[in-house]
Amino acid sequence: MVGPLLQRVFVPLEEKMKLRLLPTLILLSFACGVVPELPAEPAALRQELAGCQTFVDADKDGIDDGDEQCLLDRHAPVVYLPRSLDWTLPASVNWLMPRVVMRFHHSSAPDCGVLSQGYVNQYSLVSQSHRKKCWSLWKGYHHCDPTYYSSSGPWNEDQTFFLQHPNDATHSGSSYPSDWIVYGHVYRNTLGGFNAQYWFFFAYNDGPSGFNHEGDWESITVRLRADQTVDGVYFCQHGDCSTFRSPAAMSWYGGTHPYVWTADGTHASYPDESSCDGTWREGFDNSCETVSSYRWFTWSGGQAGQYGYQGGGVINVGEKGLPLNGQQFVKYYARWGEIGNSGDTSGPRTPTYQSTWDLDRGSASSCAGKCGGYAGSCWCDYACVSYGDCCSDACSACGAC
Repeated sequence: MVGPLLQRVFVPLEEKMKLRLLPTLILLSFACGVVPELPAEPAALRQELAGCQTFVDADKDGIDDGDEQCLLDRHAPVVYLPRSLDWTLPASVNWLMPRVVMRFHHSSAPDCGVLSQGYVNQYSLVSQSHRKKCWSLWKGYHHCDPTYYSSSGPWNEDQTFFLQHPNDATHSGSSYPSDWIVYGHVYRNTLGGFNAQYWFFFAYNDGPSGFNHEGDWESITVRLRADQTVDGVYFCQHGDCSTFRSPAAMSWYGGTHPYVWTADGTHASYPDESSCDGTWREGFDNSCETVSSYRWFTWSGGQAGQYGYQGGGVINVGEKGLPLNGQQFVKYYARWGEIGNSGDTSGPRTPTYQSTWDLDRGSASSCAGKCGGYAGSCWCDYACVSYGDCCSDACSACGAC
């Protein structure tokens, strides 16, 4: 069965009203191929399309999936790891899952086992359910309503699923750089362009002053203007993405790949070594001191003989409700580590359920500035009435009715 967006493209030419997706897809072309030393002009980017488009939008975000992958590869970061090569190394979701167990946390009652070691995978992770525990004089602790689901909640700090490491051996992450996967996410931003978001996964957070926890997600977001040139990069530290740098105020590899400095133990992302070494968040202990030999080239083939480590590539995870490339874990509603005494000592939630997942996301429900095309979840053209998928303001903004 052909999907709705494919139906909008592959139709007879005489059915012109169904060809409305083509102009949008043409405008969404991204650069892919040889990396220039300086950011290319928009016209040059369009000429470098190089087979990126697939005319498939499986995550239904209004962006061609092939364009998304090319954009992610084009701006994938080069990550400077700490000079000591931090003992808590990067890893991946698929590396971690067979090494952990899934449990359910009851705040006022004993926790419950859900999945044993070896049974946690991309699909079992998001297909579990478990009931709350209640107390009564005649039953003691017993399961009662409501039921919680690992893919949809409801969210309750006191009643939630979590992944637990059976022993400390898993905390060190993987010593094989091929296991170091970066998880990418592309979406429209408030500039009318696109954000390319990169999530790094570590099995353990070894923070200063005992603020440790199992599982660790950190990220950066490259912000593109409507003409596909870089506006700047958000560097996130412990969920705070207020650090924003313009292209001229940061370092680049090959003109398009931002350099990122990762803090020792906490893995927070910084635009340079000095801003990391001198912050209280990292303990004022030169956490980002490093050399070129400890560079992590995150995209496939990025190292190309340079000093450093070749990672396992960037995987486009798609959107929360419609994952791409088998990355079902983005639906996981709960925590990636054991529950501690506070949020700083508990495993984090999946990136899709963190506020930074939608950092600077543009509106997907208005036709303002999008007449004749797609607004992200609805349409703004004269055919939307017959399709039944008009945005709420399609008539007033575009006269589409």
